[in-house]
Amino acid sequence: MIATVASITSANRLKKCASESGIESSIAQTPHILTKEGCGYSLRFDEINIHKIQSCAYDLNIKIRGFFKEDTSGEKTTYIKI
Repeated sequence: MIATVASITSANRLKKCASESGIESSIAQTPHILTKEGCGYSLRFDEINIHKIQSCAYDLNIKIRGFFKEDTSGEKTTYIKI
């Protein structure tokens, strides 16, 4: 699962909070298909931790643009908005 945010700074702050909560995560550029502005960053994490990521974002006053499930079962990756 990925959570999209506006900047690398927000993604890093969210990743640090996730790590302090015992959540493994990684940062990546948001796939272009998910952004209207053509830029942004995402935090990739296990779906089971979505509520903890939401809590971190709330505590840090970080706006999450969206949560998306990634489906890699086909020829290309597809994204389903949560």
